[in-house]
Amino acid sequence: MQFKNIIGQESLKQQLVLSVLNKRVPHAIMLLGQEGSGHLSLAVAFAQYLNCENRIGDDSCGECTSCIKAQKLIHPDIHFIYPVVSTKGSKPKSTDFIEEWRKAFFENPYFNIQDWIESLDAENKQGNITVEECHEIIRSLNFKSFESIYKIYIIWMAEFLGKEGNILLKSFEEPPADTIFILIANNEEQILPTVLSRLQIIKVPRLKDEEIIYRLEIKEGVANRDAHAIARQVDGNYNEALKLAKNSEDDNEKMYLLFLRICLKGNHEGKSLIDFCEKINADLGRENMKGLLRYGLDLMREVFVLEHLGESKVRLTENELKLAQYMNQRLSFHSKEEIVKRLEESCFHLERNANPKILFMNLGIFLSHLLKRNEVVLT
Repeated sequence: MQFKNIIGQESLKQQLVLSVLNKRVPHAIMLLGQEGSGHLSLAVAFAQYLNCENRIGDDSCGECTSCIKAQKLIHPDIHFIYPVVSTKGSKPKSTDFIEEWRKAFFENPYFNIQDWIESLDAENKQGNITVEECHEIIRSLNFKSFESIYKIYIIWMAEFLGKEGNILLKSFEEPPADTIFILIANNEEQILPTVLSRLQIIKVPRLKDEEIIYRLEIKEGVANRDAHAIARQVDGNYNEALKLAKNSEDDNEKMYLLFLRICLKGNHEGKSLIDFCEKINADLGRENMKGLLRYGLDLMREVFVLEHLGESKVRLTENELKLAQYMNQRLSFHSKEEIVKRLEESCFHLERNANPKILFMNLGIFLSHLLKRNEVVLT
């Protein structure tokens, strides 16, 4: 992967390039950023740039032997470590799942830990970077690089090192010459302080809305209006943006408003709450359901923005604006907070395989009581 293929992050790309050109590459760094910010892609592009045989300014050439192997994730001096799942009696390492890793990366280099575990058909198992994996890293450090200057270890989701990270402390602090560790993490608080103290932390900012919109339009063929709506919902997370783009045929705006009308009136367009929940369960996949709930959360954020900053600061369609105005007229601040809390809880439980029909039924009953109590009029 080349830097030019990565969404945004221009200043960070330049920082990494300059560290190479100035011969001041840290031996152990952590790319720290939220899911979907592109930190894994940056790590892979940086590794390719480090070992490129014919660098062209601020990017790798993409054509030399080293680049070709790096782009296929088969470079013998670029090692990938990531959480894996164990089966009864096994002590797996990352290399046991390398084919699955390559497939996941090529399909979507912005994927998250849930996507990775699901790709292994192990939704109910916990991923882990094992003790055996750490010992294997230490063992391999004793060997020279095969064909390039640098031997590079990319450790994805370093949070899953846990206490086993202490095994690698000396390796992080004093690795062999021309050996570089690149750790990737979403949550700094889940990394051992002893590990953090031996790394140079580079924070990866969330992607800008305009960067996501441009990528969705150019690469994914998403219509401009839909791309704007998606970018507004995902808060800089391109992985979520891709999932919403794939489900773009689902009209969340129309469906969510229908849901609220049913909650208020008990029956709308011939559909009861039970009918609606059964249709959700039958017609929508789990990602689509999550998208509907995220849409509800996004709408509530805009409701608060409208109340405190005015109409010029919101990013809403005509129908959404009308709904937001009604909510601000009829609902108290506390009631709107209750809706946000319940939507967040529903997202949390849906991600952990809650029964969708029961989940939406419970949410609908809650909203029904709340909306009727506050006499909201939805036209």
